[in-house]
Amino acid sequence: MSLTRGNPVGAWAVLDNLRLEYGSYTKVLRQGGNNPTLIGQMHYTPGERAARLTFVTPERGIDSPGLAALLESLAWEAGERGACSLLAEVEESSPAFEVLRRAGFSVYGWQRVWKINEQININSIPNVWEVANDLDALPIRALYQALVPPLVQTADPLVERAMTGLVYEQNGELLAYIEPTYGPMGIYLQPLIHPAVDDVLRLVRSFLGGLSFQLGRQVYLSIRSYQAWLENALSELDVEVSPRQALLVKHLVVQQRSPAFAAARNGTFENRQPAMITSPNGEQPLPLAPIRFKRSRPRAPSRG
Repeated sequence: MSLTRGNPVGAWAVLDNLRLEYGSYTKVLRQGGNNPTLIGQMHYTPGERAARLTFVTPERGIDSPGLAALLESLAWEAGERGACSLLAEVEESSPAFEVLRRAGFSVYGWQRVWKINEQININSIPNVWEVANDLDALPIRALYQALVPPLVQTADPLVERAMTGLVYEQNGELLAYIEPTYGPMGIYLQPLIHPAVDDVLRLVRSFLGGLSFQLGRQVYLSIRSYQAWLENALSELDVEVSPRQALLVKHLVVQQRSPAFAAARNGTFENRQPAMITSPNGEQPLPLAPIRFKRSRPRAPSRG
């Protein structure tokens, strides 16, 4: 989310939290002694089955004794709002990885995020993608079930809703679906492409060239472990690649509202949608998926 929306505790986060219908929820945990005040945020869209852990700050609080309680409180709130699971993305080399594992999160997959640097002339490649309609819902679900492992489907299922992405058909069969996620700072793509597609590189370039409402924003492409074959197929793209990230899930018990939980919920927590521009003591927040891109191999000369 930080890729598309920028600094999670920056000015845009303040504006988002003023929207009453918006699904970001922030917890503040004040600790005693020399332990720092911890802030964590999760995001949940009503109707989805999974909520997402957005950030924990400050970075020096990663080993804090209160972090487990903060994560548990965010998980409880996600379940209270209707989520069946809480998802997180974190670099496998990050200290946060083991902290999340100890807090009840388990790995359900891996991914790398590609930062797309290639500029594609919209007139150089014909646009072969079409906007999904109601008739595409079943073929998209069939494609998802065919390509995505059951473990991932359990953690991050495809919910029953209108499909707003773009589809590609080959010989009358739907073989690819991409639904862009737009933010003020970037556009995030998570492709679902069948290996039977004839020319994957040309297909993805066609999508990038015809991407609407880009408005100068950076485009990112997520390559999940079950679509790892795309890394070789798209090796000619001009990209920067992030370190491998672990996809984590904490499965939640369905919550029921009860006054008996009121005292435990209050505790030392403060339920806030904080209007803050910087973290406490001026420290930077610790996104659960800090992105450090490195340049991929040079792009091969274009072929006529």
